[in-house]
Amino acid sequence: MTETRINIMDPQPAPVQPAAVDETPKVVYASVTERFVALLIDYGVIFIPGQFIGLAILKILGPYAQMWQIAAVLVGINALFVLYEAIFSCGDRVTLGKALVGIAVVKQDLSGPVSFPRAFMRAVGYYISGALLMCGFLFAFFDDRHRALHDFLGGSVVVQIRQKAWWERLLVRLLGTLLLVGFVWVMYQQCLGGGSVVQQYYVNQAKAQLQNVALLEEAHYARYGYYTNDLLRLSLLSGDPVQFQRDTQKVLSPKGFRIGVQKDSYKIMAYAKDTNKTPVYFSNK
Repeated sequence: MTETRINIMDPQPAPVQPAAVDETPKVVYASVTERFVALLIDYGVIFIPGQFIGLAILKILGPYAQMWQIAAVLVGINALFVLYEAIFSCGDRVTLGKALVGIAVVKQDLSGPVSFPRAFMRAVGYYISGALLMCGFLFAFFDDRHRALHDFLGGSVVVQIRQKAWWERLLVRLLGTLLLVGFVWVMYQQCLGGGSVVQQYYVNQAKAQLQNVALLEEAHYARYGYYTNDLLRLSLLSGDPVQFQRDTQKVLSPKGFRIGVQKDSYKIMAYAKDTNKTPVYFSNK
């Protein structure tokens, strides 16, 4: 038998260690479309019921609603949205929209969830971005972690908290793209097309006042047998001519108000007191 001897003075090769496996989970930042879909869901959670409540309040106030009352309703709805976003973006909580999409807000160094003050500042940042003609949201298209202006203000990033199947990712992208296009169109209509809630409120109030004038025209015809283009004469039939004049001046521009009268028909024309001076009409034919 051959004897194998080992010289302990000779250096021996070090044992080969298995390569270390990095078990740290990879962080995936939420895409722009994912964030947009989640934001619109959260927006709807607050603003859809809030709009119905606000319109109900304005309907109760009727034509006597003051501008500060309209502003108070709008401020209240927006304040509720800020609180909702702040409360459900801090700690280990997520908003409904983010839960459905599978994303969450965390600190920008990924050390944990953001605090309430940070989340509150982040929520206010939505409105700062909006005041900058939505330019604050454009940051997300160019930042490597898809951070918008409100993320920088809140010291946060938005990350994915669950893996998605390929069809789910595709669905979110398609839905986000369609919603983004729709949002841009709505914003165009709101800002440039005269379709805002406040502007539409003034137009509706103007139309309602024309209907009141039309009722007085019918009352005048029933009493005297003809229609008249004399607004003062019509106001006397209202029972409170001073209040009638106030209501008319409140919602209708004094310039451009006309009543065209024929034998058996009439047409009332005026301009609403919105920023676009929208023309309104009423005719019994």
